[in-house]
Amino acid sequence: MNNSKKTILFLHGALGSSKDLVSLMGMMQEKNYEALTFDFSGHGHTAKWPDEFRIDLFARELEKYIQDHRLEEIVVFGYSMGGYIALYHAANYPDSPIRQIVTYGTKFNWSETAVSRELIMLDPDHLKDKFPSFADSLQEKHGDRWKALLRSTAHMMQNLERLDGLSREDLSDVEIPVTFILGDQDRMVSSEETNFTASWLRHGQVKTLTHSKHELERSNLRELSNIISDIIE
Repeated sequence: MNNSKKTILFLHGALGSSKDLVSLMGMMQEKNYEALTFDFSGHGHTAKWPDEFRIDLFARELEKYIQDHRLEEIVVFGYSMGGYIALYHAANYPDSPIRQIVTYGTKFNWSETAVSRELIMLDPDHLKDKFPSFADSLQEKHGDRWKALLRSTAHMMQNLERLDGLSREDLSDVEIPVTFILGDQDRMVSSEETNFTASWLRHGQVKTLTHSKHELERSNLRELSNIISDIIE
């Protein structure tokens, strides 16, 4: 690894894989950053399938990746669930070499009402019937396990508030800078929940990405890459 470059570790979102981040990573590489990523278990075409999807499990996988690759002085960019995992990791691994976290489209309001809205989209039969092209994309991305992935993700969301949810106490001890980026047309994540969560951190800030929805493929990636670069520098 070229130590003259700053290293950014990219974390994918729920129902996603490392392939979702290729375009953004390429833009950061053009800016002379070292860009790394990996798939969480149960995502993409990874052989490993966990007994249960849990944020704490994925945070351990993040820690293992960092240790196995002997990473030092890194920035983590987390998209959606990836941002939640990065913050959970920061709260539970205070000696980590992560020096800064940038999230995009990360949801923090996992109340019963909020979860119930998301569960509808995680029903395989409903998805196949109402959004067949999205269902087909999931099958292409994850293979025949795509239905199991939906069900496991739904179970994880239901457990967030009870087991793996981040609290004010968890985040108040995080010392590193955290920037929350939110698309101005994001219908899944509100500015209220994002600003509220940022206020819990000692070094938290919120930035808006214009002309952007929640989905990475429907976001202004060039502007996002510029914001990330400005934050890091």
